[in-house]
Amino acid sequence: MALEKYKKLIERIVEQKGVDAIPKLIELLEDEQQEVREIALESIYALGDKARKPLLEIFRSRLKERRKKDILLLYLIDVLSNFGERSIKQHLYEIMDRYNTEQELLVIYEALAKLGDGEKFVDILGYFLTEDDYKEELADQAVMALAHISSDSSLRYLVKGYKDPQLGRETKENIIQAIAMIIAKEPQLYRFLSDEEEIVKKLKEFTSPAHQS
Repeated sequence: MALEKYKKLIERIVEQKGVDAIPKLIELLEDEQQEVREIALESIYALGDKARKPLLEIFRSRLKERRKKDILLLYLIDVLSNFGERSIKQHLYEIMDRYNTEQELLVIYEALAKLGDGEKFVDILGYFLTEDDYKEELADQAVMALAHISSDSSLRYLVKGYKDPQLGRETKENIIQAIAMIIAKEPQLYRFLSDEEEIVKKLKEFTSPAHQS
């Protein structure tokens, strides 16, 4: 089935069934096509906060299955943490030993950052961004997690990452966005950028009305 037709079919199912479509959308998060997974994820977010309860029920059910490297569980963690579901936080510590790659663990670290526990992992995230042998592969995930940690430590790692010649332009744009998020939450941290002329210039460009439009 062509992707556009598939998208319309999913939209029709969601329109007809509402939150009752959640189990089917969750199934699609395991589809082999990335585009299908993205459509399913967009549809879940489109349901808004009313999706939280059924997602939480599925999350708890998957927890009990105790699967190693359960990728669907990582999707649920990401979505529920975006919804600010703090009840999952303790479980995130308990399941870390089910995963063994940096990419998988970064999903959990980012979720914990979104739920207020990011400072505990700021040095690990900073390492992934600035020191790890595979930092070019891990950088964007690490930046997204650091963006949710409003502290001088997080800011300093982002500044260091921005100056790293090994990291590409897109990653550096993400770093500027992450720094902007932190400064918006904690304006007093701006003082740590006093000697960073290029970053300050990029921040002003990023936050200018012309850029926002």
